[in-house]
Amino acid sequence: MAEQAGAAVRVSGADHSSWNGRVAVAAPERKVRGAVTWNNTIEYADEKTTVPLKEMFANARVHNQDRETLKSYREAVKTVFHENTHLLAAAGSNHSDAQQAFQDPSVRALEEGITEVHSYDNLNRYIDDLGLEQVAPGISSADADPSYREYTPAARRFAADLGRQTGQESEDVVRRLAVVNAEQKFRVAAEMMYDNSDLPGLVPDQERAAAVSRIEEAMKPAFAGVADLDSSDRQQLRRQSAKAGAASVEAGNAEIMSLKQQWSMPAPEQQVQRGSAAEQGRDTQQTQSSRQSTGSGGQQEVQVPREPNASALPPDLAAAARAGLTGSRPLSSASRLSEDRQGSRGAATSAVGQQRQGPETQR
Repeated sequence: MAEQAGAAVRVSGADHSSWNGRVAVAAPERKVRGAVTWNNTIEYADEKTTVPLKEMFANARVHNQDRETLKSYREAVKTVFHENTHLLAAAGSNHSDAQQAFQDPSVRALEEGITEVHSYDNLNRYIDDLGLEQVAPGISSADADPSYREYTPAARRFAADLGRQTGQESEDVVRRLAVVNAEQKFRVAAEMMYDNSDLPGLVPDQERAAAVSRIEEAMKPAFAGVADLDSSDRQQLRRQSAKAGAASVEAGNAEIMSLKQQWSMPAPEQQVQRGSAAEQGRDTQQTQSSRQSTGSGGQQEVQVPREPNASALPPDLAAAARAGLTGSRPLSSASRLSEDRQGSRGAATSAVGQQRQGPETQR
């Protein structure tokens, strides 16, 4: 009993156990083999757990015990491992932190399913760590019935599908979920899906938590009805439970696709900015092409820029530019300047033929 929590931590690789060091007797009317209270005390049923364990140590090193006796020992040890798996927790967290979350049927179903799968599949490692094969020879190869038949198929399928999607073995997925408390199991699964999708390259870092939360919430409903499945037909129960596990991962994938679509589309303001940048590029190109050039004869050729830039011209040319752009007919009083007056602003110009500065050199 003193080593039960330490062995569970060593076998699972968890950060720590939340066990408070106390063991109590489970109430007989509860019909359970064991339980963990929210103050982190472990309770064991006398008939199914404590009595077989005491008998196992009383008969230490007795060989060739019958299969039923060895089975009772093995199932008692599995109960110990199961309850200690409930108490495993990540750094900075505790089993009791999940008390409120555990009231959610989805959370409860995944917690019990993963805990049972992990303790059942790794039971021989737990037995080896505690040296129980030397105490009860043959216990490692004895039979043991799994508990929570309604939850374990869902948990197994959930871990298998999640493993295929993330490139991990299902056993590794189960272990990663087993070493965190009930409140964090769906979150860890959602983080695994997120990190192995295209989302890290699309979603800003500051939005990661919100995205993971959406995936987490999307996966929960599929587990909500597992506890209410009809258990009269075990084969049908196994199929329906497994379908729930698969549906949970599918729902998480659907949410990932929704997030991918959301973050692949540019925000409206980005669309406007890109449009404005393109307009500005065209304006700059046209403005550059409209700069004046002076020929060898001293005459100046002026190309009129687009109307938004026409205000940069001197008033007389700006008026002519607007007239040209709007298609207005030339003034009836306008006449062509004689050769000696081209480039001149009229009588007020001090020198005949003096060149006018272009818009880009005016002060």
